[in-house]
Amino acid sequence: MGLPSRGLTEALVADFRRSGGRVRFSTEVKRIGQRNGSNGSTAIVHSSVDSQEYDQVITCAGLQADRLAARSGEDKNPSVVPFFGQYFILEPRFNDTVNGLIYPVPDPKYPFLGVHVTRRIDGGLMIGPDAFLSFSREGYKGLGLNVPDSLAVATDPGFWRFAAGNMATAAREIGGVLSIEKFVAEAARYVPALDGAGGRRATRGIRAQAMNRNGTLVDDFVIDRAGATMFVRNAPSPGATSALAIAEHLIDTAALT
Repeated sequence: MGLPSRGLTEALVADFRRSGGRVRFSTEVKRIGQRNGSNGSTAIVHSSVDSQEYDQVITCAGLQADRLAARSGEDKNPSVVPFFGQYFILEPRFNDTVNGLIYPVPDPKYPFLGVHVTRRIDGGLMIGPDAFLSFSREGYKGLGLNVPDSLAVATDPGFWRFAAGNMATAAREIGGVLSIEKFVAEAARYVPALDGAGGRRATRGIRAQAMNRNGTLVDDFVIDRAGATMFVRNAPSPGATSALAIAEHLIDTAALT
């Protein structure tokens, strides 16, 4: 998470606590049940610590969205397939090469941004991300191999349908994953001044890509309602930028029930 996003999140948490809210970290939600009564339905959140009942629950489980929904009795689709994105921070002598953001022409069949050039708020220059299948939903370093996560992808028929139509793109992307030189060369195709640039890898991110059974990638919001619970199944880019507007929509929707 970048510094602006972290600062915003910390400010929201502080506001929430001042209003009497309670934040619980490191508390895994196992499933969410529903209870129907004479005054309407409520949601029961079963966590690794206890079970508590609420009038309204909104889940934003990201990389675990499909699993939490399935454990709560909802459809397991769309499934989540993790893709990691790696950024590369160029050496300082390239800081003034560009003055803004430069993006390649998108491939409509492959809904990732491609390697683009970004001016950071600290004045540095960053390129990326690449986009390649992650072998773990939460493996942010090294190979990040997680056997259950890998098996989930391997047994997902939608993924194989997607892969069959994107082999050429995957072959291009893996070059940048394995070689920093090829990673930089991809950006230098449209910013020639970056050719041969050095630098360092930045923190890896993992995208929770929702995928349909037929292998198509979900490129719109998916919000399911089950009794007193709303499951945010997919919040595509720019979900972070739109977070406050999305929150208003969810609250408005909850108020109508």
